[in-house]
Amino acid sequence: MPSDGGVALMGKGHSEGQTAPSRPEFLPAILFPLTGLALLGIALFKAGIATHYKPLLLQLAGALLVAAAGFVTASLSRAVEARGVFRRPAPLRRPDKALPRPLEQGRRYLWRAADRLRGMDWLGDWLPLTACVLLALLSLLAFYQGWRTDTPFPPPARLPVIIGALVALAFPLLVLERRFAGLGARAAEARSLTYLLRLLLFTLMAEAMVHALRWLDLPFAPLPERAVILFGGLVALEMALRGLGYVFLPLPPVGARRHAGSLVASLLRLQRPSLKAIQASVSGQFGIDLGRSWALGFVRRALLPMTGGLILAGWLTTGITTLGISERAVYEAFGAPRRVLHSGLHVHLPWPFGRLKPVEHGLVHQIPVAFLDEDIYGKPMAQKTVAEKPTIEGPQPASADRLWEASRPTEASYLVASNQNGRENFEVVNIDLRIAYRIGLSDGAAMSAAYSLQSPGELIRAAAGRMLARYFARSTLAAVMGQDREAFIRGFQKELQQRIGELTGSIEILSVVIETLHPPAGVAEAYHQVQAAAIDAVTKVANARADAVRDLRQAEADATEARDSATAAAAETLAEAKVGTALLAGDVQAYREGGQAFLFEKRLGILGAAITADTPVTILDARVPANQQQLLQARPPASAP
Repeated sequence: MPSDGGVALMGKGHSEGQTAPSRPEFLPAILFPLTGLALLGIALFKAGIATHYKPLLLQLAGALLVAAAGFVTASLSRAVEARGVFRRPAPLRRPDKALPRPLEQGRRYLWRAADRLRGMDWLGDWLPLTACVLLALLSLLAFYQGWRTDTPFPPPARLPVIIGALVALAFPLLVLERRFAGLGARAAEARSLTYLLRLLLFTLMAEAMVHALRWLDLPFAPLPERAVILFGGLVALEMALRGLGYVFLPLPPVGARRHAGSLVASLLRLQRPSLKAIQASVSGQFGIDLGRSWALGFVRRALLPMTGGLILAGWLTTGITTLGISERAVYEAFGAPRRVLHSGLHVHLPWPFGRLKPVEHGLVHQIPVAFLDEDIYGKPMAQKTVAEKPTIEGPQPASADRLWEASRPTEASYLVASNQNGRENFEVVNIDLRIAYRIGLSDGAAMSAAYSLQSPGELIRAAAGRMLARYFARSTLAAVMGQDREAFIRGFQKELQQRIGELTGSIEILSVVIETLHPPAGVAEAYHQVQAAAIDAVTKVANARADAVRDLRQAEADATEARDSATAAAAETLAEAKVGTALLAGDVQAYREGGQAFLFEKRLGILGAAITADTPVTILDARVPANQQQLLQARPPASAP
């Protein structure tokens, strides 16, 4: 065994008394980054697995990655140190063939850049820095995601298992930390790696304590968790800045490089920070002797007086108070109330001789008259509500639901008397009544609110609840549902203000609003069916009356139309008969006077009317013999020849 506590390795090619250097940081340099990256990937990309355990996985991943940054860089530095001094390769031989001037200049730049890149020690100079910065940035990402993640706690039955697993994981890390602490100055960067292991142990034990507090249902459980995230984030940020700072500074020799060092992580020890160690580090890194600086000496001499003066000035500033335009406060001097201070700048005795008790000024509150579930001590239990984020196309929030079928948490239920089928009965009615109030604007109201009023909302809710119970106890359901809301609100507000005024004169009731008043949600469907039946009956009666009126009007229109048509037809027939009678009388008279001549003229008239310009006509010549003449028959076909 070697004297430094490490494992002695007998390598091939070594002599019998020669041992290989111990590298206890090699195995953690492999396990820590792999485990940290695995936990980070599960927490970020496996939402189903990490529903309840995402904050824990992210914090463990952040602590593992920041520890991995130190172990990986330390392991790479030891590998470079074992390799020996880096030998720069010979410069590249440039070709002898000359090129045109622009091309020759470009080739010169390329060859110079190639020589510089080939001459860099990538393994010794840049690989440890790159690994340190990347792992530190991943650790910052894990801590940031853990800070802003707000997921529900694991089930209480699993919390003891998680606590036991965290304590069990801390044991091998404690063994490893004790080993590096035992190495001390005999191993390079052993002290810095010890601090990083303590950070990992601190994270495990703090998370175990956080889950124990959650198991006990204590309210301050998130505070240690936030402290762990903040401390680990500061360590990761320091290591990332250290790695980036080496880019702009000349690199020290390989054996003197300490990439895993962290000033924040070194605070995890039972000693105060050593200024001499800081001075030696600055002197070795930058060549500055802080012990000979007159500025630091002056600060050291003036630190105590300046600190005392700042503390005194800070204490005196507690006697200066600025109140906004919507603020006021009751001023107490030596425990006795003096006056009410309004908006503006005020100078008074400093704390604890002078104190201010803030009192609301003009702030309006609105409370529902609803009583939440009470615990065994009679105190109301706060209901856990999930914050709703309604969207434009999404469902409406529960607070905007005014339907009877949905019971709201702000509704109160009361018994109301009813009379059904001649029998006395009780029914339940739900009411959502909201009261807007404020603390009185006078100084007396402010004094009363500061010293005689602890919970104005509970006082108003209790008084309003008693008034509602008395009102519904002496009213029926029909009277409640059909009441005049405006008159009820005015009377209720006046009586409530009177009752509150008898108890305290510091509260003003501004308004009373009835959001909903309806039977319980369970009977809402039956009540709606009754209302729907009544509405349906009224609708059918109205439709029947409309059909009867429409049929009557249609019958009247049809009768009027038939009567008018008959009258018109009779008048036309009578007129035609009169015309026919007059024509017949004229023909009779003409026949009596003309005889055959009238008949002949009559025939000619008929013939002329029958023969038009298109009718073919045959003209008879008188010189044609009688036996060859054609006869024009003008007699009707049924007449005698």
